[in-house]
Amino acid sequence: MEKMSFDVFAKAVVEKIREYLPESFANASVELQTVVKNNDLKLTGLTIRSAESNICPTIYLEQFFEKYQSGEDMNEVLETIANVRLRNEVRNTFDVGQITDFDRVREKIVPRLISKEWNRELLELRPHKIIADLAVTYHIMMGNDFSGIASLPITNSLMEAWGVDVDTLHDQAIQNMPRLLPSTFQSMSSVLTSMLGEDAEEMLSVMPPADEAMFVLSNDQKVNGAAALLDKEIMKTVIERVGNEFFVLPSSVHECLIVPATADMEVSSLVSMVRDVNQSQVAPDERLSDSVYVYTEEGGLRIAC
Repeated sequence: MEKMSFDVFAKAVVEKIREYLPESFANASVELQTVVKNNDLKLTGLTIRSAESNICPTIYLEQFFEKYQSGEDMNEVLETIANVRLRNEVRNTFDVGQITDFDRVREKIVPRLISKEWNRELLELRPHKIIADLAVTYHIMMGNDFSGIASLPITNSLMEAWGVDVDTLHDQAIQNMPRLLPSTFQSMSSVLTSMLGEDAEEMLSVMPPADEAMFVLSNDQKVNGAAALLDKEIMKTVIERVGNEFFVLPSSVHECLIVPATADMEVSSLVSMVRDVNQSQVAPDERLSDSVYVYTEEGGLRIAC
């Protein structure tokens, strides 16, 4: 039997998904929407909104289409989607006042760093500041627990409704960082030890000695941690540890690698390494940049020549 195209698959999900949900979803609103993610990646989001709630999760269908293409039965795919929806049920009606009143959300605003060049479409809709070839965007942090970080992007229309400007958002986001998403700066050996435990010893035996050739900059959640570059206090710590000038390698939107300028490494080699890693190991929507940067206390972040 010939496989469905993605468009036909998505339409079939909309038409049939209620059959796999409890009776309480018989009159639910089922809709598709195109969602622009980081690096202008467009995904098809499915929303299943019950009559009792004004908020519901967005389920991206591309991953389920891959299961279907790989041979999983359509009934099994629909059952999985239904289970995902039920596991993420929002029991309470969302108070819109939580986001429409700036004074109620200002303490929850955090920054993110993304690529300027790879997010032209997304940045048309969001307030931002440019640093080198990166853009700082802003999010409302709605929750932070064992299941992850829930956030809401701040759009131009939301900022205008608040009656504030980009400078106000930026200053507030930077001020909130230490409290909401504390930055971390660790040696590569420390990171490997925490990740690998006893297995780290063998790997570290073939790495540079303890004076360290690389460090990892992120936050304690390891999510969108590249924004730690905006944290002036943690950058002072970096300067104290590695010197007034150092290279910044954008590992992903979640972390950056710090390489002392005294390290015996050519900029061209670092650029090649970053690009190779982006292409082979980093998901398209998690790539930060193909550039290598130099950071100094006086000049901040700039693209390495």
